[in-house]
Amino acid sequence: MEGIISILIGWGLAGLVLVSFTESFCSPILPDILLIPLAMAKPEHAIYYGCVATVASVIGGFIGYGIGNKIGLPAARKMIPAKYEARIHEFAENNAKWVIFLAAISPIPYKFVSITAGALRINLPLFVGVSLIGRGKRFLLEGILIYYYGPKAEHIFTQHTNELMAISAAVVVIILAGAYFARQLKRNCIQERE
Repeated sequence: MEGIISILIGWGLAGLVLVSFTESFCSPILPDILLIPLAMAKPEHAIYYGCVATVASVIGGFIGYGIGNKIGLPAARKMIPAKYEARIHEFAENNAKWVIFLAAISPIPYKFVSITAGALRINLPLFVGVSLIGRGKRFLLEGILIYYYGPKAEHIFTQHTNELMAISAAVVVIILAGAYFARQLKRNCIQERE
């Protein structure tokens, strides 16, 4: 695997595009593995590299979504009883933006997100919009940190990864809780008017 990564880093921007694109539906190599060394080599291009990784990843997500849409639901129907299918789909539709966002910023392979979104037939514009925000937050944040802090940013990535993930997860949980309570409050207000 290290040999492949070395070759891809040697390809520069083309390697970053290839990895970011394919990681969205089949590749086991995370884009960060190329993005960080490329951005560290040319910090003045770090934000640009973050943008490229974001766009290539979301474009690749269309293929993952298509794969999930084509084979995911029929496979799921064989494993999930029909009485639960509607509940799962309703849960996915109601919470899709938060699930996609949280998964898009996490270090889990994005292919799981894109294929699952296709299998559950999540609203495509919603999937694309939230993916752009989530992937942009992840890759652009890396690019911005490298652009402004240069080699010091590498310390942030290597020493504080768990803390950054915990903070990101906490922020998303707080937003989810806020959205849930806002929705409950809105429902209560509507019920009181009736």
